Amino acid sequence: MNRRIILSPKAFWLVLILGLSLLFLLGSPLRLNALELTKGIVSGETEQGYRFMTGGIGTEERNEMMQFANQYNLALSFAARSGQYLSDVNVLITDSKGREIVNTISAGPLFYAELPRGRYNIKVAYGSRSEEIRDLEVSDGHMVTRVVHWNVPENELARNDDFYPGF
Repeated sequence: MNRRIILSPKAFWLVLILGLSLLFLLGSPLRLNALELTKGIVSGETEQGYRFMTGGIGTEERNEMMQFANQYNLALSFAARSGQYLSDVNVLITDSKGREIVNTISAGPLFYAELPRGRYNIKVAYGSRSEEIRDLEVSDGHMVTRVVHWNVPENELARNDDFYPGF
């Protein structure tokens, strides 16, 4: 018996995107397991099992992420000194012994992680500019928040109405 499966256009695109995502995840040497959620928010887990979420481009995405903020104990935000939020920030978190905990690129100006109690060094880079947060203490049940600013010339900032200015 020859059976033919017919998918609606919506289901076809969903299957195609999921299949390509799986192919990409299995075919590339990623250090993190990440899944893009709705509207560009990325949620993932490190090799060691530490959860993270990144995104926040636009008001709607930011509000959606803030609903889940209480599930994490580290919150980082990235912006130019002019107030414009930044994405595509390299985030490297190491523990007090120098072991790599998180190594990823932010999908937006917000980055949340759930880390075990301890002290961490965080290196973040936007283009050729980098900042470091040393010896940051993270504890259970309490969110630690840091805002990282860079001096980025106006001509290097993305022109996008979905970014929201200021903190």
